[in-house]
Amino acid sequence: MFYRYVFRFSNLISQKQEIQQRLQSIKTATGDIMSQGQVENINVDQSGKVVIELKLDQDYRKIKHLCQESLKDVEWIKNLEIKMAPKPVSSEKVFKKGNLQNVKKILAVSSCKGGVGKSTVAVNLTFSLHKLGYKVGIFDADIYGPSLPTLIGKEKHKLEAPEDRPKEIIPIEFEGVKTMSFGFANTKAVMRGPMVSSIVTSLIYSTIWNDLDYLIVDMPPGTGDISLTLCQEIKFDGAVIVTTPQKLSFIDVVKGIEMFDQLKVPTLSVVENMAEYVCPNCNHHHKPFGPGYQNMLKKQFGIKNSISIPLYGDISKYSDLGSPVVMTLPDNHTINKLYSTLALGVVEELNQAVLEPPHVRYETGTKLVIVRQQDGKEKKISAHYLRQKCHCALCIDEFTGKKLINEQSVDESVYPHKIESKGNYAVAIIWSDEIIKS
Repeated sequence: MFYRYVFRFSNLISQKQEIQQRLQSIKTATGDIMSQGQVENINVDQSGKVVIELKLDQDYRKIKHLCQESLKDVEWIKNLEIKMAPKPVSSEKVFKKGNLQNVKKILAVSSCKGGVGKSTVAVNLTFSLHKLGYKVGIFDADIYGPSLPTLIGKEKHKLEAPEDRPKEIIPIEFEGVKTMSFGFANTKAVMRGPMVSSIVTSLIYSTIWNDLDYLIVDMPPGTGDISLTLCQEIKFDGAVIVTTPQKLSFIDVVKGIEMFDQLKVPTLSVVENMAEYVCPNCNHHHKPFGPGYQNMLKKQFGIKNSISIPLYGDISKYSDLGSPVVMTLPDNHTINKLYSTLALGVVEELNQAVLEPPHVRYETGTKLVIVRQQDGKEKKISAHYLRQKCHCALCIDEFTGKKLINEQSVDESVYPHKIESKGNYAVAIIWSDEIIKS
């Protein structure tokens, strides 16, 4: 028996060495990825699962693809997972850099594709927080297509530095809110990713924010290198994701939530923009992009604060005029009420002491899934029963609520193959029968 375990251990070592040798053959401009520290951890287990953790930097996506290509023909690898290495716990995680030191909470407003109205939502969320009595600032992190100057009517304003601090920048104030955007520099941006990321981080650190309760960061669209770098450099306290009701947008939202999950940034709210059109004549509610995926987001990711914003001509009208709609329309208007709900929900989520899902484990002997809440209380559920009641998109029709799974066909021996956290409070389970089908 002892020799058998020695053999297995020795075999795992040789397999890990094989992976290391293959990864050493991957070259970048500064050398191979192993010697340059791009690979932070390699883990191999007896089932043939390989987990590689890569350093999160500008080249992360490129190196991830190269690793996949290098290892795709290794026969003994049954499951290859390449992911970001967790951020190390350091003083930078606790103390904010530069002029962000006196900013209490930093919130990312992100979309996983362009054209969904992210910047408009970011601006109106900012001013809704301001109307609640908070000291607020907004930073436009989109170098290629900055929207903030237009949305607040400050296209002709130029950036200035204090005489005694020439390396710092005075933010442009609008209606009591501090604002900053590369668009104020009046410079056309034709730059590559690494240069852009450097400019964005330098700009946010150099801005004299002073004391703020909330700083809203209007992220670049998508989940590309600039967004990854910002999440690595800046200690975000939460994220709001903006989408539209189409299925394509929903798919991208999932990618965004998973990106923030990996970076340990809780998704506080999802805004479904342009959700419906209300006819001014008959008051009929039309849904031109379909019924949306709000319920699925709430169930799959535990995001309670999810709102829908309808299509209103006044939103684009006042945005084009450089006047945020929440600062222009009366407080009892539907749009103002929705943005106020969003702002209050974000504040409530950020004020919670801990944002983390319950601890879930599977007990093989009893075939029970055990859910342990933050207060220490445990709930035990039969794995077979839980599989029968699954509410994922494959088991329940999102729009009709019709069951797609035949409960009687679920095998009693079914068990959780993988359990992982999703969103703020949700936990996803991949079942053994799903693995067999695939």
